[in-house]
Amino acid sequence: MKEFVPPGARPRTTLDHSPTTEQLSYTLDGADRIIAVAGDWDRFALANGGEAIVGRRIIDRPLDEFITGDITRMFVRTMLMSARTMQRRIQRLYRCDSPEVRRFMEMTILPGDGGQVKVVHRLIRSEVCRYPLRVTAAPARSLAPRIKRCSVCNRIRLGQTWQEIDEAVSRGRLPQAMSPELTVVFGVCPECLEQRGLCLQGATSGKWVGPSEVAAERSSRTASDPGSWRVR
Repeated sequence: MKEFVPPGARPRTTLDHSPTTEQLSYTLDGADRIIAVAGDWDRFALANGGEAIVGRRIIDRPLDEFITGDITRMFVRTMLMSARTMQRRIQRLYRCDSPEVRRFMEMTILPGDGGQVKVVHRLIRSEVCRYPLRVTAAPARSLAPRIKRCSVCNRIRLGQTWQEIDEAVSRGRLPQAMSPELTVVFGVCPECLEQRGLCLQGATSGKWVGPSEVAAERSSRTASDPGSWRVR
């Protein structure tokens, strides 16, 4: 299929980062209120237009205030609860994109005493987006047609498939690409929900489970018992 190239398209570039400097964290109490931030938190927030979430403005506030979408909120609560219940660290790959940069991140949840947990975020790598597009959350009561976006992998759902925004634009499947802004509803895609279930299993053994392990496990279970694989 011929690639559709809208105005403003740019070549994709991978940016190099030092893992020792690209790290930030926050600590939650037993009620999931933010009680501390550390690392590069404020620098990262200010560099991405996050003046409202610098440390002094979010301390003693519930984490839920900063999570968009009920499904995403439940997803995060489940991981926090699992880390506390199992008293094991949980690791999770995810994306934290800006309009111009795709960031591939790793989140580590570390349980502590008294129900506290420390959540550490590390930047693995980043890429310049070929088609810069600002993504905003749709108003809760909006009746206009909306596109769903996964809060974990940042892909969007078009029809029955989940795609990267760059891919959707290049194939001409995203009419909004001619506008600098895309309005979405945030949720979690089926693949990330499946990976979450295996990630929690891996946490009990100290083994990291990533996307390739998820695919292999799903294939193995389906082959042995076609009805055994389900979203948890």
